[in-house]
Order: sequence, then structure tokens, then C-alpha cells
Amino acid sequence: MNEFELKWDGNKVAAVFEGDLTATIVPDLKTALMEALETGVEEVEFDLSKATVIDSTGIGILIASYNSLVKRNGIVRLILGSDDIFRMLQSMRLEKRLCISKR
Repeated sequence: MNEFELKWDGNKVAAVFEGDLTATIVPDLKTALMEALETGVEEVEFDLSKATVIDSTGIGILIASYNSLVKRNGIVRLILGSDDIFRMLQSMRLEKRLCISKR
């Protein structure tokens, strides 16, 4: 069972998570995002406001999404609820590439 839902709005897709972004859901998420990118999506939003953990595979999918979208002048947005996740991303300097906001 997916712990995320994709919501479409024109050339934007939002991945809304019910929990954490970890290795258990990344394969399904990767497949869904690849299909979305093939349709010409220019913006991907990750709503992680309910997440308390992101593991290395989760970080990998964020970076892969950024790398795919930057080639077409797209953008990756993150909505976070956890200060810990923000600090982790900040320590990796990802806040300079990913558009991050907090809920």
C-alpha cells in the first residue's frame, strides 16, 4: 500500500505523504514520479508535513527529482513539518537547491 498520493494541477504534481519518506515507499514513488516527468511536469511538490523521518533513499529521490527538473527549468518544492528534517537537509546544503517551506 502506498503511503503517498499524487495530486495533479496542470503541469504540477504534488506527492502528499501520510508518513515518512523511506526505502519502503521509494520504489513506488520513483515509478509514479518517472511517469509524471514523462508527461512534461515542470514542478514537483513533496508534502512531507506529516513526516518525521527521511532516510538516504528518500533523500536520493529528492535529489533525482531536482536533477531531472532542473534540466527543463523546473522546480522541486518541499513542505516540511519537522525541524529535524529541515536541519538535516540544511546540513547537506540541500535547502539551497530545493524550495523549502514549513507548515
